[in-house]
Amino acid sequence: MKNENRVSFTVRLNLNNPRHREAYERLRSGSASYTAAIVDALTVPPGNPVPIPDADALKAIVRQAVAEALRELPMQPVSASVEISGQGEISDEDFDVADDFMSTLGC
Repeated sequence: MKNENRVSFTVRLNLNNPRHREAYERLRSGSASYTAAIVDALTVPPGNPVPIPDADALKAIVRQAVAEALRELPMQPVSASVEISGQGEISDEDFDVADDFMSTLGC
């Protein structure tokens, strides 16, 4: 018996095409089903963000964006006389804050 309320189709992605490969990776890594991801992508009005399903997904997106931005920064040596918190030297607390931040990025 055929269910007339369902539609089925096939999508073929060429993994040699960077856009297709990115779409495939997003589908594979998402927490939603392929169907839900495709419906969301096709029904969200242009200019509106795609809804984030949960806080963990948002954290992962932010971590990835920050990590990519940091990788693109030119690395330059930092002077030992950098002042943080106006104390004239880098405190243990400042190191802890920096360490906590870097660990959230997976560094």
